[in-house]
Amino acid sequence: MVDPFEFQKRSHIANDPTLRAPAEAVDAWTGLAEQARAELERMGFAAAVTSGEMPFGTPTGARVAVHAMYPFGVILDWRTPLQETDRYREEVVPGPVAPPLLEYVVTSKEIITRALLDVLKEARFRVLIDHEGRQAYHYRVLGAPNFPLV
Repeated sequence: MVDPFEFQKRSHIANDPTLRAPAEAVDAWTGLAEQARAELERMGFAAAVTSGEMPFGTPTGARVAVHAMYPFGVILDWRTPLQETDRYREEVVPGPVAPPLLEYVVTSKEIITRALLDVLKEARFRVLIDHEGRQAYHYRVLGAPNFPLV
């Protein structure tokens, strides 16, 4: 599997936040993302493979995002149906202050994403919780199982 951290290192050394991984790497990550999506769906979770650079307009449920740019690789996320409501847009989007509704959504997404990552780990995928800073994390899928359960 193509190591996403190699591209992070290159981007950092070159001080180039616009660095893109080559098509071969993105293709490999897309294949891995499809395997992760299939496993999550096999276990009953709605999941979609998306581009990491196009986060808007994605369906609710598990999002297995392929990032051709930083943070590179396959990142797991969860989009709640609550984020699609008018109330959420009215309370969260306009203000610089984090209302309780935003805190609830962020915490819930973290709980669910960790659970999804644990499901993939149990299915023998190589996964990693990568600390991004402050209270932010990347929930990474690094490799498919060498010996799949099914």
